[in-house]
Amino acid sequence: MEEKLIEKFKEYCEFSQDNVYVLLAISRTKENEEHSSNTEPTMREVVDNEKDLEEKMKQLDHASKSYDSKFRLYISSNARNSMKAFFRLRSEMDDWLQMRINGNEGIKKKFKRIDSEFKSVLQKNECKDETNFIFDLDKASRQDMKQLEDDLRVLTDIKMVKSTPNGFHIVTGSFNYNELETGIDYELKKDGMIFVSYIGD
Repeated sequence: MEEKLIEKFKEYCEFSQDNVYVLLAISRTKENEEHSSNTEPTMREVVDNEKDLEEKMKQLDHASKSYDSKFRLYISSNARNSMKAFFRLRSEMDDWLQMRINGNEGIKKKFKRIDSEFKSVLQKNECKDETNFIFDLDKASRQDMKQLEDDLRVLTDIKMVKSTPNGFHIVTGSFNYNELETGIDYELKKDGMIFVSYIGD
């Protein structure tokens, strides 16, 4: 993985005592015909400091090479609050215990994958610790991206512009997006994942 790309995301991420980011590697069905939508391999890592970011990106890059597939690597656009996630997971575990007491045998598997469950909880909207937006431009030209970037700068800070397989992600701070006037088509993601790069294959 290119060092320049890693540095770009080191500059983007704002770590603190309880803040972490989630890295997600996924092998999409549309790029890997051997998978169905129910069998797309995914791997996630939690990152809690700048040095860890580089190490975890490289770990996922290495791990993805064990598959005969192309993976997309993403990172959470908003920092996640690990303390909020911990309390949310504790609450969910109480529910699992009640379900187990009531005879639900299938719930036992959740207790065997606590690490995976915690990562899932981290990605829930209520565990975000920032309010960055992603403006996702699909099948857009660089000229379209520049125009939307100019339109957004009038209203908010641009935190990152990143090319994606089909267009661009423009990541901004939060603002009243109803005030945005633009002729460019986009999808607004209030708590999405930023495309980093392809890995594996």
